[in-house]
Amino acid sequence: MFARCAIMVAMRVLVLSDIHGNLAALETVLNAAEDQYDTVWCLGDVVGYGPRPNECVALIREIASVCVLGNHDWAALARPGIDVDGFNPQARQAVLWTRETLTEESIAFLNQLPYTPVSPKECPDILLTHASPREPVYEYILTPSIALENFAVFEQEICLFGHTHKPIIFRWQLHDEFDSHFAHDDGDDTEFDDIYTEKLYHSGYYEPIEQAEHEIASTLEHPVTVRTVATVDALQPPIGEAVHLATSDRERLIINPGSVGQPRDSDARAAYAIIDLEEMTWRYERIAYPIELTQNQMRAAQLPKRLIDRLSFGY
Repeated sequence: MFARCAIMVAMRVLVLSDIHGNLAALETVLNAAEDQYDTVWCLGDVVGYGPRPNECVALIREIASVCVLGNHDWAALARPGIDVDGFNPQARQAVLWTRETLTEESIAFLNQLPYTPVSPKECPDILLTHASPREPVYEYILTPSIALENFAVFEQEICLFGHTHKPIIFRWQLHDEFDSHFAHDDGDDTEFDDIYTEKLYHSGYYEPIEQAEHEIASTLEHPVTVRTVATVDALQPPIGEAVHLATSDRERLIINPGSVGQPRDSDARAAYAIIDLEEMTWRYERIAYPIELTQNQMRAAQLPKRLIDRLSFGY
């Protein structure tokens, strides 16, 4: 089955994360996605690193129906709980510069953002967080094992997160595991694992796994012992293709749209995604933006050279 919002809406949502004060990247994304979305969800870190924090805050304040607080937003507010001395020297310098640069209006907007995970009113079955459901501001979900632990702490079918600056889909599934041997009518022992694996392989990417499992079980003459195990796969979303978000009580998703303003997946282009809440599809996109413009603005602000150079390479 496909996930459906509890409140049925015909709405397309532009999903943005980790803008990091990069106005050139944000404006390029908004221009590229023009007329393709009805509202905006922002997964945090509107500021930090980049040279135009106030302009980015003003845009997000205007267009986003939901925005959560990121760790760099938090650090720029000088709130207790994040010690900038724990940042690397370049990030710390950028945070201190951002603190001095933010206007009162920008500070007021960032201060009212939720730092715990939230579900948009348009779709309560989706959870939004900056870092992770378990540690909403600072944890990095980089591996299936960390994702598996986080699936245990939220109930929604889908969670959207940022923070890592890397686009990814983590797919959690429950599988029924059977005894390794069973008997045919003629009494011959057959290796169940081989048939099981072959059946699942040919079932196709979007066919519910449990359907293939139960088809196999129905061919057995004698009952078999079953145990349920959870697995998490890390999937790379295709660019520019609408992917159906298939979910059920045995299949859930944690999804990252990548970073608008400071990609870290060896692709310097700005990343974003559009989710269609009626069709329940996810379309991940990349778009080139004038990196040199942002870099010149950073030089003028005397931001660290390493932060300037990394934009060219997407790391």
